[in-house]
Amino acid sequence: MSDINPIEDHPAGQSTLGLQLYLVKMLAITPFDDPIKSYMEDHRQAFDAHLEWLRQIEADGTMFASGVLKDENNWDGSGMAIIRANSFDEAVAIAEAEPFHAAGVRKNEVQGWVLNEANFQISLKLMNQEILVG
Repeated sequence: MSDINPIEDHPAGQSTLGLQLYLVKMLAITPFDDPIKSYMEDHRQAFDAHLEWLRQIEADGTMFASGVLKDENNWDGSGMAIIRANSFDEAVAIAEAEPFHAAGVRKNEVQGWVLNEANFQISLKLMNQEILVG
């Protein structure tokens, strides 16, 4: 896999970040009608291990972002994570260690993703002990 960011070669792309990350699509093998119930009742051990896996990759700096793939009305139990890794192969190994994938509940697919642009704000309200991200 090339570490070349094709946008860097264009004058307009020289001001982009070009941060190599990896997208892990964690797709439910069999979509659930009620994912929370299924995870709590049928796959509780994998769910608890998944939460611990998320805590671990957040604590060690591997996680960039993570969440469920849903809109206001629908969620089939799938999720995604954007992770930091030194290579595609390392990202695959991290994704394969994810407990829902290891238990056969989800199929994890890894894809390279280069972060070029972003805009978000973080607000700290110290007296209220609040952190707002938007």
